[in-house]
Amino acid sequence: MYLPLRKKLLFSAAVLLALPLSAEALVRLVCWMTGRVPYTAATPWCRADDDLLYVFPPHFEGRVFEAQARINNLGLRGKDIPEAKSTGTLRVLCLGDSRTFGYQVANEQSFPAQLELRLREMQPNSPIEVLNAGFPGYSSYQGLRFLETRGERLAPDLVTVAFDFNDRRFVLRPEQADGPAYFRQTARALRLRHRMRFSYALLGAWKVASRLRRETTWAQDVLALPSHRLPDLSCRVEIGQFRDNLRAIARWCRERQIAVVFIAMADAPPIVQAMEEGIRLRSEKHFDKAIAAFSRIGIEPPDPSTAQWCRALAQYEIGLTLEAQNRTSEALEAFRVAAQAAAFWSVFGGTPVRHSKDYVQVVCDAAGEMQIPCVDIASLFSHRPDLFADYTHHNAEGHRLIAEAVAKQAASMLWK
Repeated sequence: MYLPLRKKLLFSAAVLLALPLSAEALVRLVCWMTGRVPYTAATPWCRADDDLLYVFPPHFEGRVFEAQARINNLGLRGKDIPEAKSTGTLRVLCLGDSRTFGYQVANEQSFPAQLELRLREMQPNSPIEVLNAGFPGYSSYQGLRFLETRGERLAPDLVTVAFDFNDRRFVLRPEQADGPAYFRQTARALRLRHRMRFSYALLGAWKVASRLRRETTWAQDVLALPSHRLPDLSCRVEIGQFRDNLRAIARWCRERQIAVVFIAMADAPPIVQAMEEGIRLRSEKHFDKAIAAFSRIGIEPPDPSTAQWCRALAQYEIGLTLEAQNRTSEALEAFRVAAQAAAFWSVFGGTPVRHSKDYVQVVCDAAGEMQIPCVDIASLFSHRPDLFADYTHHNAEGHRLIAEAVAKQAASMLWK
């Protein structure tokens, strides 16, 4: 049967439209039946950013990991606040990661929020604003970039700096370390995936294409690396760069006559103590007891459910202990397990592959070198596991005590 050209075109257009709609309907039906979707808003609080990799969307309210949070007009946790500082107001900017943000506590329980209350109690007639610029997953590099891109506008009188955990996290290749090129590339990919969220079919195709492109996971890729020893693996910010970032933050503040305070924070005492005990026992050649000490890491309280975050370092130390006994094949297997445990992939990187103690020492040393006050929370809380909610984050009481310690130092600098 002959059809006029116009009808042929209309029929072709209808078929072309029906095919993607049918594919979309089919994918959505499968997702509904299986309870899985190709895109989840697991991080609706996360918006891609070329400079910082990701930032909070202003005015977001909802869960950020384990905390119910309110993000203000500036994209920071807390109440709304004018970007331009009012005359006579003293402003404190708290740079940091999830420990500054308040990973498992409410807005008003985070140490920046409590710091503002303490400072106001000390000087009730002085207008004071404390800005919580803590972001889950941020490293010292992102803290430095935050200052360089936003610090001038926020005009703080005092900056507190608390980093190290995310700096120590594993990346598969050195080019994935924190830096401008990697951040821009990753931010573009995050934006593209977000823009395609209207279509399950497109997102499903994106996932399939990504799988075909990679073919392997981080845990598989790490097996192909020439070494499985943690010191030979890359992390987001190596210790030398970590020191340079802290120095750069201090110089940025000093050039603008802004006071700065470093805060040294460590992992939870059960982890640090088990690590130190194991290393001591190994040096004394009590190898079985050393392995038993390292095996406690991530298993004992405060939160055994988060053992994966500590497993890489624990297994690596067990490998060194086995190697000291000339149990070579067992040691190699422990190193392999440690490397695979580190490859817990996320956009924030894997698990830590460097010891907390080493980075804490850099914070304290950099503070001394730059003649900057350092609030040593690591030492203050070294025998207080009750102040931790998990392997590295503090509970509400921990945040209260951090605020008190920082307030004493901040007051001496703000009101000389």
